[in-house]
Amino acid sequence: MALPIKQIKKYNFYPSLRARACRVWIAKFNGQPSSFNCVFVDNQGGAIQALAKTRDLPTFAATIIEGNHYEIKGFYTYENRVVNTVAAHDAVIDLKSNTKITGIEAITPHVPRYYFNFIDYAHILTKSKGSRILTDVLGRLKALQPLEQVMVRGQTLENKREFMLENIRGEELRITLWGDSARDFDELALHNLPSPVIIAFAGFRVTEFKGKPNLNSTAASLWYFNPDIPECLAYKHFFAQLPVEIQQLPSSSNAVLSIEEQIKENRRTIHEILCMNPYEHKHLRFTCQASIVDFDFPNGWWYPSCPKCNKKLSGGEQNYTCMDHDAITSLPVPWFRLECIVTDGEDVTNFLLFGKTAENFFGSSAHHYVYDKKFIDPSVLPPAMAAKLNKSMIFQLRFGAFRSITNRCEVIITNIFDDTTNKSIHPLETPTPEPKSSATSKTSTPLSSMKQVLIAPSTPQNTITQLSIAPNSLETPPQNISPNKETSINSEARRALDFEAATQQNSPEDEHEKAIEVQGNLGNIATSDTFDHSLPPSKKQRTTSSSSSKRLGNHDAHS
Repeated sequence: MALPIKQIKKYNFYPSLRARACRVWIAKFNGQPSSFNCVFVDNQGGAIQALAKTRDLPTFAATIIEGNHYEIKGFYTYENRVVNTVAAHDAVIDLKSNTKITGIEAITPHVPRYYFNFIDYAHILTKSKGSRILTDVLGRLKALQPLEQVMVRGQTLENKREFMLENIRGEELRITLWGDSARDFDELALHNLPSPVIIAFAGFRVTEFKGKPNLNSTAASLWYFNPDIPECLAYKHFFAQLPVEIQQLPSSSNAVLSIEEQIKENRRTIHEILCMNPYEHKHLRFTCQASIVDFDFPNGWWYPSCPKCNKKLSGGEQNYTCMDHDAITSLPVPWFRLECIVTDGEDVTNFLLFGKTAENFFGSSAHHYVYDKKFIDPSVLPPAMAAKLNKSMIFQLRFGAFRSITNRCEVIITNIFDDTTNKSIHPLETPTPEPKSSATSKTSTPLSSMKQVLIAPSTPQNTITQLSIAPNSLETPPQNISPNKETSINSEARRALDFEAATQQNSPEDEHEKAIEVQGNLGNIATSDTFDHSLPPSKKQRTTSSSSSKRLGNHDAHS
C-alpha cells in the first residue's frame, strides 16, 4: 500500500513515496543558487516540502521536473523549520545524494497539476500576516511597474518590480518582487498572452503598509500565467465583458537617481549635518563635499564574519561561533569597518565606512587585503588605503540608528564620488590583479559577490563646536612603514588636527554594531555566503494557457 504523505512523521526513515512534483524552485542567496526545493503532492490531498542542499542541487534539478510523477526511495525526514515554508506539514524530506528518484506513470486517482493555497484578499492580513506558511493569491493583472533599482534604507541598491492585482469584486492587492525575483520576471512574455492576464503568485510573505496588505517575494516565490485551474474560469468570464488594459505603475519615490542627480542631492556642509536632527531625517539621503584626513579604527579596520548570515562571530581563532549557525567550519570572511575623520575646511566629524561601499572605495575587498596581501593585523593600515587621504570627494550619506552606548547616531557613507571627475567610485582605482594564495583564499568566501550587510550604525551628536582649521592641518604626516611595507597607524594616538579655535571636538570611538562589529582581533566579525558551483538557473516563471500546455505539461487543477 502506498504511503500517504499525511502519515509521514519528522525524524524518520521511509523506504518509498509515490507523488507528483507540483511545485519546483531553486532558492538563491546573493544571486547564487543555494538549495533545490519542491513540493510533492499525493492523491489523498497531502503535500510535503523536499529540500536538497547546494552540493546536490545540480543532480535533483536535472532529475525532478515540475508536473511529473516520481517515486522517492530511501529518504529521511526532519522537522519543518525552513524559513520559506510552502506546505503546512510538520516534516521536510531530506533529498540527499543516496536518495533515489525514479519517474513513474501518472498516479491514480488523479493528482492535480498545481498546488495552491489561495487566500481571499479580504482575509490576507488576518490569516497570513505573521504566518510561517507563505501565501498564494490569484488575480487579474491590472497594473505593472517596470524593473527599477531602489535604495533600501539609504544604503543598498535592490532590484524591484511591483504589480497590482484585482479580484472579481474590484479589490486590489499590491505584489512586490525583489532582487533575483524582480530580474527573473519576463515582462515581454505578457505581450503574447491573451487578455485578461490572470496570474497566480505563490510563495509570498505578507506585510502591512499603511493599513493595507502587501505581498513581498521570497526565495520560494513563483508565478503562473493563466494556470489551468477552476478558479481562473470565474475571472475569465467576468473580465471578458470589461476593458482589461494593463496600466503602468509610477516609479517609486526612492528609485535610484542618475549620477549627476545623486551628486547634487540634498547637499549639506558638515556644520549643517551636525545640526540635523537624525530622527527627523531618518530616511533622508544627503551629500557632503569633504576630504578624509585620517582613519579612526581603535578596534581595527576589518573584522571576521560568519560566511552565511553576515552576523558577528564569537569565540577565538580556534572556536569561531555564529549565534545562528553555531560553529564555523570555514575561515571567517574579513569585512571592512572604520571611521573616516573628514573635513570640509570649516568643520570636522566622523563618517562610518564599511562593507561594499568600502570595497568600492578602496578598489579591493578586505578578503584580498587580509588573505592575499597578508595585511592580517587589523591595527596596521595597508598603504593603498592610506593613499585615499586628503583628496576632495563627495560623500553620499544617511543617518543610522541611535545607540545608547555612545549616545549618538553615526553618519553612514552609502557612496563616494570623485570630486574631480564627478564619477561614482566603483572603484576609484583598480588594483593590479595578484595570484590568490593557495588554500587560504580558496577556503574562505570571497567578498566580491556578498550581499551588503543591512545594519544600523550611528551619527555624531547634534551639538557642534565651530572650528577653524589651520591651513597646514590637512597635510598627512609621514607614515610609519613596517618591515613588510605595511602602513602602521597607532589607533591609540591619532594624528592631531590643529585648530585655531579654543575648543576642540574629540572624534567618537568605534563601538560594536548589533549585526556586525569589530573587536580588534580575529574573534569578532560578519559576512555572507557565496557558492562556487556553476548551476542551472531557477525557473521562476511558468506560462500556460487554457488552449495548450506548452512547457507546463498537463493542465490539471488543484485548489
